[in-house]
Amino acid sequence: MTMYQAYELKEKLVQEEASLPLGARARSKELNRLKILASAKALFRDRGYESATLRDIAKEAGLSTGAVFANFADKNEIFVKVVEEETARVMTAMIDAHDTSRPLDDRLHHQVMTAYAAAEENVKLILSAFVMNWSGNTNGETSEPAQAEIARLTDLVRQVVLETLRHAQAEKELPASADIAHGAEILEDLIFSNIRRAYREGQTFASTTDRLRFQVSLIVSGLKAA
Repeated sequence: MTMYQAYELKEKLVQEEASLPLGARARSKELNRLKILASAKALFRDRGYESATLRDIAKEAGLSTGAVFANFADKNEIFVKVVEEETARVMTAMIDAHDTSRPLDDRLHHQVMTAYAAAEENVKLILSAFVMNWSGNTNGETSEPAQAEIARLTDLVRQVVLETLRHAQAEKELPASADIAHGAEILEDLIFSNIRRAYREGQTFASTTDRLRFQVSLIVSGLKAA
């Protein structure tokens, strides 16, 4: 999977909203689905996954819990859909920030900080997705379909970084011997750890810029020395 598949996620969402069924009953159901997703996103953003109940989501949407179950199997399915939308939005911003006029370390720093800026208002949602990604893992494999889907979406961060490193390698900014796959994994871990640290310390993502610049420069230097 390449980073450009993040565009496909966004395009899928646009197409879904543009192709609402013509029947009044079907259109009403689709409108309810969109209300549920909007309400769920607001609650997940404000409270996190665990504290937002289906009853809360239904109330926020102005619907009954029965209407929620008519559209989604459970809260996991709603959460995955919300995370999918958020991932498409943030990854698109990160992809668009790929600027080949910048040196590699500055390019990566710029991409990550752009993604942070896009994601900051939904930090609880992001952290909830991160927790779900890890909480059900057994021997490296997710135990539930929802966790597997969240893992796939969070892996897009690594894929975007890897594409940037591949481009740099193709342009001879990195040696052919550089282990860019492991470099992308390390950068992915740093990206999420900086989010957790900023949230825990009550800071904005912008406060991580100097730390991130040092981290990225260190990793790029290591890849160049390979």
